[in-house]
Amino acid sequence: MEVIEKMQQFVSKVSKNEHETVKPGQPVRFTEACMPGDRIWQGDLALTIRTSVPSNYNLADKPSVQLVVGNTEGSKHCLDSLNNVDIYLPPVWNAESLKGPVLVVKQETTVLHPTHGDVTIPEGFIVECTYQKEWDKEQAREARARD
Repeated sequence: MEVIEKMQQFVSKVSKNEHETVKPGQPVRFTEACMPGDRIWQGDLALTIRTSVPSNYNLADKPSVQLVVGNTEGSKHCLDSLNNVDIYLPPVWNAESLKGPVLVVKQETTVLHPTHGDVTIPEGFIVECTYQKEWDKEQAREARARD
């Protein structure tokens, strides 16, 4: 029982922002030591380092700073600038998609969000955006989770 109580105390401190090193919503950055497959979650958006852009993705003609389709506060995962990054889009990208843009970062850039911590990506990284899955038992299908 002692272990469970310690875990509950730890979780309680984190949820109240009372923990010394773990604070929800704090900014974070990929370091230059990160490798392909390393991932940072920003709410329901996963940012994963990749080695290349998938061959079926196309360079966006009219890129948007927003990386999640939608107009709610939860969907406001946005780049700080379009000048620092090339954005490649999957063949289908809509509100139901589980795969989103791939970012080829030419100069350090940051993914901003009003409630989750900002995520900084160093120059030279290729980062794939994907979305958290949710299992709809009634429909027996996967769906995209939303903030």
